[in-house]
Amino acid sequence: MIISKKINELVTKYHENKLSHAFLLVTNDINKCNKDIVEFIKEISCLNKYQDACQDCNLCYQIENDVIPNIKKIYPDGQQIKKNQILELKEQFKTKPLYISNNIYIINNAEKLNGAAANTMLKFLEEPENNILGFFVTTNKEAMLETIKSRCQIIYNPYDNEDITEILNLTDQQLKEFTTTAKEYLFKLINKTENGIYLNKKCILSVFMERERIINFFNYLYWQISEVINKTNQNDLEILKNIPFAKLLKIQKAIFNVLESSSFNVNIELLLDNFALEMEEL
Repeated sequence: MIISKKINELVTKYHENKLSHAFLLVTNDINKCNKDIVEFIKEISCLNKYQDACQDCNLCYQIENDVIPNIKKIYPDGQQIKKNQILELKEQFKTKPLYISNNIYIINNAEKLNGAAANTMLKFLEEPENNILGFFVTTNKEAMLETIKSRCQIIYNPYDNEDITEILNLTDQQLKEFTTTAKEYLFKLINKTENGIYLNKKCILSVFMERERIINFFNYLYWQISEVINKTNQNDLEILKNIPFAKLLKIQKAIFNVLESSSFNVNIELLLDNFALEMEEL
């Protein structure tokens, strides 16, 4: 597997004994970045000369399948990364690494560390041990706590993402429909030209009859905002480019809440109404 240039540079620095102990990876694709970190761990942990799909031992297989106790991946528990998750990490890393040469933690969506979790995390960063490596992965550097950012080496690691039609499995006609609807919906919602709950019925519920289509529409909105925030590709919704950055982050968070709550089978009309109320408060 070919890993990104930025991660490959870390491999070189590791072998030159010039590696930092903690990194903040700013990316536009959490999953791809995680895969690259896993490849990095394989390369620095190999007892021989690393090669992709090596058949000489099962270490790479164990790393790939998350069965190495020296490697800890943390994801948000609900909408936050909580203190107890960091305490579990610290407890797990009290012992010296056995299977590979380092204890390695990967904190995904690191901007979601709450205050208590971040304070608990600082000991790792302020008193680093030689055999601990940490990766904080985020799509939103500006939302990261300064106490974390200031103690990490910051690396920008963007990817050329697939086309949105491939990501969401949209036809050209469906993409056009999403774009047209989004332009009207966001313009009227942001400028408060019409009541948000009425707009939900007019622009969303009457256009997209199926729950899955509505969720896909909000995935489309989230992707469009991420493109503006990360300044990656051309964006189809010009209105987003004129919104102050701090406000754009809040809109993205409101959309994320819709997507997250939708996985719990919450009534979709209620989710839309809550979204409209959040937007009005902005």
